[in-house]
Amino acid sequence: MRKLKFLVHWIPLALSIVALPLAASAYYLGITHSDTIIYEQGSLDSEEAADVAARALADAQAANETASTILSLLEGGSVLITLIVGAVAIVFTLNLRDLREDLEAQANANQEKIESTLRSREAELALLTEQVRTLANESRQQIERLTTTINEQLEEARNRAERSFRVLTLQMLAEQQVRARNYDTAISQLREAYELEQDNLSTNYLLGYLYVIKRQFEEALFYLRRALERDPEFAPALAALGLALRRLGDQEEDIVRRNQLWAEAELNLTKALNLEPGMLDADGESYFGTLGGLYRRQHRYTDAAFAYDQAVKVTPKSSYPIGNLAVLYTYLGRREEASELFARVEHLVRGIIEDNPGDYWARFDLAQSLLIQGKLEEAFAQYQDIITRKPPLSAYRSALSTLEFLAESPHEIVGMQDVLTLLRDVINNLEN
Repeated sequence: MRKLKFLVHWIPLALSIVALPLAASAYYLGITHSDTIIYEQGSLDSEEAADVAARALADAQAANETASTILSLLEGGSVLITLIVGAVAIVFTLNLRDLREDLEAQANANQEKIESTLRSREAELALLTEQVRTLANESRQQIERLTTTINEQLEEARNRAERSFRVLTLQMLAEQQVRARNYDTAISQLREAYELEQDNLSTNYLLGYLYVIKRQFEEALFYLRRALERDPEFAPALAALGLALRRLGDQEEDIVRRNQLWAEAELNLTKALNLEPGMLDADGESYFGTLGGLYRRQHRYTDAAFAYDQAVKVTPKSSYPIGNLAVLYTYLGRREEASELFARVEHLVRGIIEDNPGDYWARFDLAQSLLIQGKLEEAFAQYQDIITRKPPLSAYRSALSTLEFLAESPHEIVGMQDVLTLLRDVINNLEN
């Protein structure tokens, strides 16, 4: 049917072609039969009038025939036009149906395209929705895990803070006990702190140092080395380790082992003093004094004198380094320098004893300085006073070691043997 669509364009031309001959025919007939003769009244006779009338009748009949012909032509044209209009109507109807079908097909295609697009968009939306849901679930799980981790970390931090506060409290209490020389209680408190934080630097150092004082050197080495594992440059632990090794070497009978311990002690002491030259021990004494004592035991007297001199510079108001330097000068025969230093010691320790009568180290220094200066009666009185105060065995051993060293000096010291005998008897009684 779509092939008939071209007729729509040719129908107006066809109508024009049909109408043109009809109009020409009508025009022609009208011209050929329109010659009417007009006569004036009275100008014709009877015969002429009859002839005119006859001719008029004939013309009328001819005009009637012409009219009939025109009408026939018009009727024929109308039929043709009717046919053409009918054809046009049919073609138009067919085209209209085709147009409707085309429009319906286009509409269906558009509808299908729209539905396909909608289905595609719905699929994309469903996919995006699922992705968003998945991401939301993952985010929620991550947030939950993060929240759990944070809560665990906060709880651990709170527990660590509580432990650290408890450890710090125990350390402070232990330091108070150390100042009161109540070492066993201090060790007990520090052991509790150690159980809470076994890697705590200060706890390990303090425990090690107290075990040095208690002359439990193996325990001391264990805790001091643990402290140095945390901080190899921690000067107090290095110095305390040097002190422990020196004292452990003092009591070692095997010469090779003793020298090994003393060498290790020197290494730790010198490293500590290089880091902190002004460092003091728990008694407020310079570790240069400890180093000087080590050199003296190794018969390195020049090095010992230098170390004691450094200790005097660090603690000029302490009798310990001054007294040891005086002892060394006495041993070396430098009597004038030694006498000056012993007098200085006497002056210092009298002030210390006045402020703290229970300071047995100051009393040992005073008794020794009085002995060297020849004030024998007062010196023996001081030793007897010391015995009544019951200092620890380690203090007697230290005092005896110094006096035995002095006894080897080139000049005899009056009363020295009596004092040595007294101290040896006290040590024997305490050991038994």
